[in-house]
Amino acid sequence: MDLTDDARPPHASVLDADVAVRGNLRITRLGEPQGLRIEGDLDHTTLPALRRALTSLVPGDIDIDLKGLTFIDVGGLRALVTAAALLDDGHVMTLWSAPPQVERLLLLTRWHERSQPRLVLRSPAIAPGDRACWDRLFPSGRPSR
Repeated sequence: MDLTDDARPPHASVLDADVAVRGNLRITRLGEPQGLRIEGDLDHTTLPALRRALTSLVPGDIDIDLKGLTFIDVGGLRALVTAAALLDDGHVMTLWSAPPQVERLLLLTRWHERSQPRLVLRSPAIAPGDRACWDRLFPSGRPSR
């Protein structure tokens, strides 16, 4: 997992026809580079929509924009981490603008270790009070991509 100060996914286009809405979840398939924008609540009731969206992506690097994510449970995080772990060597899944609960769940479950180096986290700059959390995740400093 990598952390940088740039938290904006560099998507040039959105494929408007590829939008899934279920309950309080909206998943939009993104164009170049490929990925998903996930907005709303990701829980056991909306997990099948996420799994379908993840499996619809072609092999390669994947960008996941989480800026609009308001809730995620362990099952949703497991689906993302598993998808990252299944990527071919040399490819990464980048989680853009992950809310604090995603970072906390990764710390608590230690799943970030399972998918390294295929899972990259790009978030806004760390607030001074949050530095201890990242020091526990990465005691040797910021990992490189």
